[in-house]
Amino acid sequence: MLKLEATGRAHIGYLDGWRGLSIICVLQGHFISVPWLDLGGFGVLMFYCLSGRLMSYLLFENRQPLSQFYRRRFSRIYPAFLIFVLSMFVLAAHKDHNFSWIELASTLAFTRTYFPAPGIWGTGMPIGHLWSLNVEEHSYLLMSLLTLVMSSRFREGVFLILTGCLCILIGFIYIKLGKLAPFWGSLGSEVAASHILIAAGYRLICDRLRNFVPPWAPLTSLLVSIALTQYSPLWWLPQLLSPFLLAFAVNHLSEATPLLRSILSWRPLRYFGIWSFSIYLWQQPFYANKNMASSSLLLILTMMAALLSFYLIERPTREWLNRNWR
Repeated sequence: MLKLEATGRAHIGYLDGWRGLSIICVLQGHFISVPWLDLGGFGVLMFYCLSGRLMSYLLFENRQPLSQFYRRRFSRIYPAFLIFVLSMFVLAAHKDHNFSWIELASTLAFTRTYFPAPGIWGTGMPIGHLWSLNVEEHSYLLMSLLTLVMSSRFREGVFLILTGCLCILIGFIYIKLGKLAPFWGSLGSEVAASHILIAAGYRLICDRLRNFVPPWAPLTSLLVSIALTQYSPLWWLPQLLSPFLLAFAVNHLSEATPLLRSILSWRPLRYFGIWSFSIYLWQQPFYANKNMASSSLLLILTMMAALLSFYLIERPTREWLNRNWR
C-alpha cells in the first residue's frame, strides 16, 4: 500500500484510489446515466480536497522549496495541458471558429475563467472544464506564498480554513446578487477554492484529533457529503458542509477501516487515479459531442485518448523534466 516512487516520495495506494474514484465520478456524470444520480460535480470536489491534503503536506509539512514545488507542479501538469489546449485551438481554427490570441494566452496562463469575457464557457470550444484546473493552480499559488509569511503549522492551518470559509461566504453573496454577480460566478477561484483550502488547512491541525476518530467516520463523512450534494432540499447546505465533510474524510483515511483502505487501494481503481489527469483533460471533447454517438463509444474513445496522452506525453515528459530540470 505504501511504496516509493522513482522520485523517492512516499506513494500511498489508497490516495490514488481516492483520485481514481474521483475521476470515475466525473465519467459517470458525463457518460453513464443513472436515475437520480449525477456524480460529475462531486468528483471535482473530491479532487479538490485530495489536492488540498497533498499540497498542504508538500508546502507546510515537508517545507518543499518553492523552486522545486513550482518545477514539480509544472512537470506534472503543463506538458499534457499544453498539448490539449493547442489541439483544441487548432481544431477550432480548422473549423473556422474565430478566437483571439488573447484567448489562447489567457487559457494557457490559467486565467481564462476571468478574462476575456464572457469567460471559459463562452468560447465555443470544449475547454470549459479547465475552470477547475484554474482553481487548483490559483490555490497552489496562494498556499505557496503563504509559506513566505507564516511558519507555524497551526496558524497556517487556521488561516487556510478561514480563507476557505470566506470563499463559501463569497459564493453565497454571488448567489444573492443574481445577475449583478460577476459573470464567472461560482466558477471563480474566490468561490470554488473552498474545498482545497479547507482540506489543506485541516491537514495541518487534524493530528490533534486522530486518536478520537472512529474507523467508521471517514466513510460516513464521504457518504453524507454525497447525499447532501445529490439530494439536499436546501441549496446552501451542500456548499456549507461539503468542504468540511470531504476534508475530514480524505485527511482521516489513515484512520479508516482496513476494508475501505483496501477498496481504495484496489489496483484498477489506483490505475484510474494514475491516469486521472489525462482522463480529465480529454473527456471534455467527447462529452461535448455526446449527442453525436452512443455514450459507451464516447467513453471508450475518451479512455483511448487519455491513455495515449498519459503514456506518450504526460508520464515521459514529467519523468524527463524531473530528472533533468534542477
